Amino acid sequence: MVGERRASTTDTAILEVVRRRTETTRVEISRELGVTPATVTYAVKRLMAAGLVVESGLADSTGGKRASLLRLNDRARWAIGCTIDADRLSVVAVDMTGALRSRAVLPLDPAAGPDAVAVVLDQALSMMERDGTLATTTGIGFALPTGRGDGASDLVSTLSSRLPHPTVSGSCALCAALGSFWSGEQPEQGLTATVHVDAGFGAVLLQDGQPLRSGEGSTMDHVCVDPAGPPCHCGGSGCLHQYASSRALVDAAAGVEGLAEQLGLALTERTVDSDAVLIAMAAAHGDQRAGEILHGALIALAQAAWGLASSLGVDTLVFSGATLQAASGVVRETIGEHIAVRAAATGQMIRVQVSQVQPHPGAVGAAVLALQTFMDPRPGAPG
Repeated sequence: MVGERRASTTDTAILEVVRRRTETTRVEISRELGVTPATVTYAVKRLMAAGLVVESGLADSTGGKRASLLRLNDRARWAIGCTIDADRLSVVAVDMTGALRSRAVLPLDPAAGPDAVAVVLDQALSMMERDGTLATTTGIGFALPTGRGDGASDLVSTLSSRLPHPTVSGSCALCAALGSFWSGEQPEQGLTATVHVDAGFGAVLLQDGQPLRSGEGSTMDHVCVDPAGPPCHCGGSGCLHQYASSRALVDAAAGVEGLAEQLGLALTERTVDSDAVLIAMAAAHGDQRAGEILHGALIALAQAAWGLASSLGVDTLVFSGATLQAASGVVRETIGEHIAVRAAATGQMIRVQVSQVQPHPGAVGAAVLALQTFMDPRPGAPG
C-alpha cells in the first residue's frame, strides 16, 4: 500500500510537470522534481503503459544522444464539468491539458427539482456521448450552484448517486480559480486570489496553482466597504453585496427613470443575473447611466479585494463571473487603477485581470477539478 501511494505521488507530479511544460524530457523532469532519473524512468513507463503520456520527438542536441520529448496524450482521458444555474444547466468536457473540447447548455426551469434536473443532465451528457467523450471520462465535477439556495449540496449528491462516473464538487469560486489557472491566465508560481461573482462573492487562494484550502472557499458578501452605509441583516453596515451584487446593480438601474426599459431588463427574480449582465454590457458600450451604476459597484468590489490582497500578500487578483466578463475592459481599468494607487502607496505590486474562461468558468473549472482528482487521487487532493 505504501509503495502504491508513493508511485501515485510520483506519477501525479510528473503528469503536472509535463502538462505545464507542454513538452519536456525525462532529465528535465528529474531536475525539477529532485528525484533520481531511475525514478522518473519507471514512472514514465507506467504513464506510457496507461496511455497518459507519449513520446513526441527528440529534443535539440546538447552534444550527446538526443533525449526523447514527452507530452500528455491529451485525448487519452476526458473530464466533465457541470454548473446548475437558476435557468440553465451547462456541461463542458476538457481533455488532459484542461482544454475545452465540447459543451452543451440547456434551459432549466427555476423550480426544477432533482428528478427534473437529472433528466436535463442526462440530455446534456447524451450530447457529449456523440463525441465519444463518456467512454474515456475520468469523472464529473460539479460547481456548487450558489443561486439555488441551501439545497445545492443535496442536489449534487442526488445527481451523483445516479451517475456511472466518479464525481467531485467544489464551490463556483474554487472551480473558477482552477479553470483560470489551468487556462494559463495565472502565473505558475505565487499567491493568487480569485474573486468570483455570481449570486454572491466567493474568494479562493491558490499557491502555485494549488488551493490553500479545499471546499467552499470564503465569502466576501459581508465585507464592510462603507461603515456609514445601510444596515445589513448580518448586523453590520455597508456590506459589499449591498453595493456590487447583481441584485444591487438591478435595483440601482430600476431606480433610474427609463433605464430598465432602455436596456430591456426583465426585472424578475429569475433574471437578476442576466439583467446585471445587460447593465454591464451597456456600460462597456458607453451608456453613461449604466456606466455610473457599474462604476460604483466596481469601486466597492475593489475596496473589498484590496483588503484581501494587501493583508495576505497576494501577487495576482483575478476577477471572474459573467457580469464582469461582459465589461472586462471597464472592470480591469476601474479596479486596476484603484488597486494600483493603493498598492503604490504601500510599496506592493499586485496584478489585476479579468478571467476570460468561457463558456462558463465554473463548468470548466469543475471539469478541471475532476481531472485533478483523477491525476492526484490521494486523500487531501483538491476536491
